[in-house]
Amino acid sequence: MSGMKKKLLILAMMSTVLLSGCAGALKDGAEALESGDYETAAASFQQAISEKGDREDLAAAYQGLGMADYELGSYADALEAFESAVDNGAKQTVELYNLMGVSAMQTGDYEKGLDYIQAGLALTDTGTDGESDDAGLIQEMEYNEIICMERQADWESAKEKIAAYIEKYPDDEAAQKEAEFLETR
Repeated sequence: MSGMKKKLLILAMMSTVLLSGCAGALKDGAEALESGDYETAAASFQQAISEKGDREDLAAAYQGLGMADYELGSYADALEAFESAVDNGAKQTVELYNLMGVSAMQTGDYEKGLDYIQAGLALTDTGTDGESDDAGLIQEMEYNEIICMERQADWESAKEKIAAYIEKYPDDEAAQKEAEFLETR
């Protein structure tokens, strides 16, 4: 995920924290996350979770923990935290589903990764998140969708998707190589 999108996600979470009037561990976690101190952020969000605030605070704490774990490369933990965020009512956004999909892919669960990526892409189709104009993120997700299909040996679906992808993004050299590989399958 690009640095700009990450920063926007962090800012969105921080605004939720500040608007809800939260203090303490949740605010500390958001500040640490923004400054790039991911270990401190994770510890602060864990503390906020253990304080068992209202559902909105829990959703924000789990989402923050997920982002911190993601940045630390703890993808299984990140995925678990993101899923808990959704379970506690976090706003379902394209960015959140992308993070969930990539986290699942990083753990080798390509089936779950595909499910999350497709759910995120469905949000762009319906326009429900209001951010469907983020072409870079959508392109990343469409490419990851192909990788997930390939890793599950769903060659026909991957071939169909890569053909459509290349038509849409003809300058993507990695996709060109991927298409060549898929032709051997």
